[in-house]
Amino acid sequence: MRQTLKLTKVELRRLLMCRKTYIMLALNILIIGLSFIEYVRNAGIYICGDKRLSTMDNVVFPYIIGSLFGSLIWGIGILTDSDRVKKNGVNDMMRAFVDEKKASLSRVLAYSVIILIVLGISLIIYLPICSKKMDYLFSYESYFIYPVILYIPCMAITFFLLEGLYNISENISVSLIIFFILTAVQFASPLVENPFISWNRPVNICISDAFGSPAVIRIQLYTRILLMLVAIVLWEFSCVFIRKYQYNIIRSFLIRVKKPVVFVAPVIFLVFAVIMAIKQPFVDHSPIVSLDDMSFTMDDGATETEAEYTDYKRELSFNTLLGLMDGTDEIDLSTVSGDEISFTLGAGIKLKSATIDGEPLEFTSYYDEDNVLDTYFGTKKYVLKNPERKTGKLKLVYGGYPCTSHSNFVLLGYDGMTAIGKNYIYLTSDYMGANMLSADGPDMELYVNVPSNHTPFIESDAMELVKDNGDGTACWKLACSSGRLLSGAYESDKVSYSKEDVYFKYSKVYKDTVKDNDLDGAIQNVFNYCDKHIGELDKNSDGEDIKDIGILQLSAEYGGGYAEKGTVAMQEDILSPQTLSDSRAGSNVNETFTHEIVHLYWGDLGMPFEDDGLWSCEGLTVFTTYRIIKDKYGELYAQKYYVDEWEQDVKDLNNNFYYRHPEYLDKLPLSYRIAIEDSVSATNKYSLMPLMLLKAEEKLGGEEEMDRVLSELYSTRSEYIEYGTGCTLQDFLDIAGLTEEDISVE
Repeated sequence: MRQTLKLTKVELRRLLMCRKTYIMLALNILIIGLSFIEYVRNAGIYICGDKRLSTMDNVVFPYIIGSLFGSLIWGIGILTDSDRVKKNGVNDMMRAFVDEKKASLSRVLAYSVIILIVLGISLIIYLPICSKKMDYLFSYESYFIYPVILYIPCMAITFFLLEGLYNISENISVSLIIFFILTAVQFASPLVENPFISWNRPVNICISDAFGSPAVIRIQLYTRILLMLVAIVLWEFSCVFIRKYQYNIIRSFLIRVKKPVVFVAPVIFLVFAVIMAIKQPFVDHSPIVSLDDMSFTMDDGATETEAEYTDYKRELSFNTLLGLMDGTDEIDLSTVSGDEISFTLGAGIKLKSATIDGEPLEFTSYYDEDNVLDTYFGTKKYVLKNPERKTGKLKLVYGGYPCTSHSNFVLLGYDGMTAIGKNYIYLTSDYMGANMLSADGPDMELYVNVPSNHTPFIESDAMELVKDNGDGTACWKLACSSGRLLSGAYESDKVSYSKEDVYFKYSKVYKDTVKDNDLDGAIQNVFNYCDKHIGELDKNSDGEDIKDIGILQLSAEYGGGYAEKGTVAMQEDILSPQTLSDSRAGSNVNETFTHEIVHLYWGDLGMPFEDDGLWSCEGLTVFTTYRIIKDKYGELYAQKYYVDEWEQDVKDLNNNFYYRHPEYLDKLPLSYRIAIEDSVSATNKYSLMPLMLLKAEEKLGGEEEMDRVLSELYSTRSEYIEYGTGCTLQDFLDIAGLTEEDISVE
């Protein structure tokens, strides 16, 4: 090791005295800087995936591009240096004095020092730019941690990989070709969203300004350590092929393999890599289920009541550093009708123990492939063995890392929406403990232990603070046990409009953004407009009266938004300063805030719809949003950012070959077929249907007549809910006195 360090010092000194080093250094720093330019950044989105960027992404993105092109620049540099001795014809002389393996490692270490210098200079130079772009959302912690985990491992993996390729081939052209092929493969579908093979093409770049992105940090670190081990294994193995004096590659290999000691290091690194690959916590090992075979049944497989209980308490705790969840269910069983009690746990969550009054119960677990929906989402079924049909206090202890199901990963890539971190916790109901399949009893009492600065709630329902645990966490009791659990440093505004109060909950770091953009006023405007033109909001959801209407801000990692049980939730970047100030975005981004709120009238608390791929709640929501924006910003603005966009989308749809010839669609691979079908469905709902409604408005004679029709349509909501049906296009036409030909769009 001492000789390696001496060689590294010599190699580093040589690099610092070489003009080529400074050219590459300047080029890499320049590429990072160019990525801050808006046009370059927008073009680069297609390299790293078509994702909408938050404020922090503007900082992270340049280092993603810097990692990609930096690996090419410095990769070529280290290859030329590896070939330098051979090119000068002194390789045999060098090998007589220096062990080539140590010389190879010294090059990797010397270049690693150089890229540390590159990153340090870049962070210092671009600090003012990043600080200005993020404004008051800027965080030194985030600014340094994301570039470090993206850039440094990428370069180190590149160096070990190329040194390994050159040691085997001793040909710079062959090594470069293989390197370029491996880089290009990462961009090929379906590998493009796979983080486990992307070393210089990072994935999942949606970073949260308000809450941080611990899941992104964990998977980036984990996968880069894994890929680093693989690269080291390749490099270690390649050293066996280094040519001995006057021997070719085969004879050199045969001489070295006679010494088992040469395989000790690569085997050790390989074992660690295999263990990490097998034990990775981010994707479960459930069977892969094809969407073609999926019948979205909600049957849980239970046919009769297996047990009854008098009390059910659940307590959840979180390791915010590692992203782990631990849970304990205590159930007072009063009667047991069979020898088994069954329940399910979400992907990544495992049962640790099950006892009745302290006595352990045996259990089995499996993926119920008869329930295709559960299998697709990685939900595992557990069956407790209770042959003596004991009653008493059943205690279930479970925990794990909430992860993406295998089927979902194969189809869509890594899904990091479920998050457990020091600033933010987000869990869907599947991950919130044991789902008893056939047990009856009173409502569960749910307790959660979260960081003391958090405010937890399910949907918009507030929780009651029970106690401070004295360890930096606090225990809260839940008022509602069904829905999504959110917890974070939230601010809550009570926004009053003409009829009701609405609770707007958002990250505390967005307080200035909400105030500067008068989002409370925007909320008032939407509800006042809809109450006036559509009707008063009906606060009944699935037969349940909603106490409070809530609007929630989610982390940027959550794609899109939803409206459910009186809660409108939208991802963080819809409220970001750059989004709200981007007047060019029009209906593409700015009015998404309004759009999601309107869903309370058409969709969630509003009218149920029979979605036929064209007629849906989305179309009426888009049209109503258009009317609100037209009323607020004027007809020219609404025409440009709504009507013109709809018409262009429909025109593009009509020009689509597979839309005009659906008989050829079945000949395409599943992934392409799904993409085309999703595109057609989105255009129908978000563009074609609004155009049809606009034409109906023209046929009816103007906005007042259209308001009368929509108001009458909304007033019949309770009838549809009572009979369990949804509003159809024909229902709308009957109220309007129109026909399909009247509103058809060419």
